[in-house]
Amino acid sequence: MDFNIVKIGGFIVLILLYIMIRKLFSKFADLTEKIGQSTNQEEEIKQLNSKIISLEKQINNKK
Repeated sequence: MDFNIVKIGGFIVLILLYIMIRKLFSKFADLTEKIGQSTNQEEEIKQLNSKIISLEKQINNKK
């Protein structure tokens, strides 16, 4: 009887451990996704700013 309780308890612990690790990896993936999006946005802003500057120079040269 005791041996069956230990098996059931161990199985429940393994299930809980699996769920906790899965949530941890999910949070880690969300964090890395947010970091990736923020760096891409900064790079896009820099590219757009450089394009604006070059267009302003072209407009000023035509005048």
